[in-house]
Amino acid sequence: MLTAAKNAELIPEWAAYIESDSTREAFLHLVGLAAGLRNFCCHAQRKGEVRDFRFYRPTTDIQPLALIVNKQSLLFYFRLPAVESSSYSFDELKAQFESASENDRGEWKVRLHSDDDVRRLWRYLNIE
Repeated sequence: MLTAAKNAELIPEWAAYIESDSTREAFLHLVGLAAGLRNFCCHAQRKGEVRDFRFYRPTTDIQPLALIVNKQSLLFYFRLPAVESSSYSFDELKAQFESASENDRGEWKVRLHSDDDVRRLWRYLNIE
């Protein structure tokens, strides 16, 4: 556990909640990658029954990216600030992930199941 990480106690709780071994490993891999970011702050946040891992800009508190933890998969979201940033293309995302879809709010989401999914997503995000 990282010292003084906001809601860090939720990380092992959520890892234990995930039933799929490959999804659990993908979750821990993604959290580890997030811990090394320079331009984003990240933390776990419970929203009712939703297990949300947030990526936000520290100077503005804008949350362009998020991850929802489920028992069998991770659902990664490109929130509106990311969609509207022109940094990403839905067509390119769809080419990388056949699970890519858009919700009613115009946000994009991708279902992740493995470390390979996380590596492909991380390369696509190209964030520091």
